Amino acid sequence: MKIWLPDSLYRLKPLLLMLTGTSLLYISDNIFLFVLALAFMGYAGWIFIVRLLWKDKTIILSQLRSAHTGHQKTHYVDLSDSR
Repeated sequence: MKIWLPDSLYRLKPLLLMLTGTSLLYISDNIFLFVLALAFMGYAGWIFIVRLLWKDKTIILSQLRSAHTGHQKTHYVDLSDSR
C-alpha cells in the first residue's frame, strides 16, 4: 500500500494508522472492523520496525562509505606558529 504523502504526514502515517486501529476497536464490536483494526495496527507496527532497521543500516553504510573513500569527517586546525 504505497500512498504519496507530504513529508510531515509521511512521518505521522504509522501513528495515524495506530490511532485509526485503536479507535475502530473502541467504536464497534463488529468482527470485520476488529480484523481491519488489527490490520491497521499490524501495518503501523511493521512500518515502525522497518524504519528502525533502515535507520541503523543507513547510518552504518554512510560511515562505511566515508571510511572507504577516505573522507573522514574530521577537521584539523593547524595551530603551529608560521611567522
